[in-house]
Amino acid sequence: MWRFGDTVWTMCLLASALILAGSCVEAGSDPGRVHQFEEQTVTISDFAADGWVLDVGGGGEGIIGRLKGAQVVAVDISERELREAPDGPLKIVMDARELRFLDGTFQTATCFFTLMYIDGSDHEKVFREVHRVLAPGGRFLVWDVVLPAEHDEGKEIAVFPLRIRLPNKEVETGYGTHWPERDQNLAHYVRIAEEAGFEVKQSHEQERRLYLELVKP
Repeated sequence: MWRFGDTVWTMCLLASALILAGSCVEAGSDPGRVHQFEEQTVTISDFAADGWVLDVGGGGEGIIGRLKGAQVVAVDISERELREAPDGPLKIVMDARELRFLDGTFQTATCFFTLMYIDGSDHEKVFREVHRVLAPGGRFLVWDVVLPAEHDEGKEIAVFPLRIRLPNKEVETGYGTHWPERDQNLAHYVRIAEEAGFEVKQSHEQERRLYLELVKP
């Protein structure tokens, strides 16, 4: 069995991190380039949602799709990630910076550990697009890591091992990315959300992860 502390598992996480971060470095790169944070447990309870649920970055493990099934419209810029996601949701290759939906289409949108892969300079575009496609009163639920600017000199990749607990399933995975130019923490996302026109209903930061519940007035 692979464990997060094992060299083999670290290499696998590094490979995923390099691919998802858009690096051209081969997957067999030195694991010494990785800063691996401690494993965290994220519990995702089912949530009420009327109509379609827009899941931004819904490829890969497809956590929201596992939770809400055919109710989900999963968009991802990567066709490969969408193909790898479990069946159930409607899957569409789409750039979150330019959502091809009419204004006010959705009552609920989600973003599960996706913003860490999007350049910080594009976060505002994503939030404004989600705000646009939500109906008044619609909710935007965001889960992500607390990603600091370079944390460990000489380490190019930050890896966050996660144990994700769903109502009927547990998923072990790891998400990795390059260090951002500026801290991407709760204050960063709250500022962008409010500038995009959202009201912050809930926000909390715990260990290396954060959660936001945003509402379009």
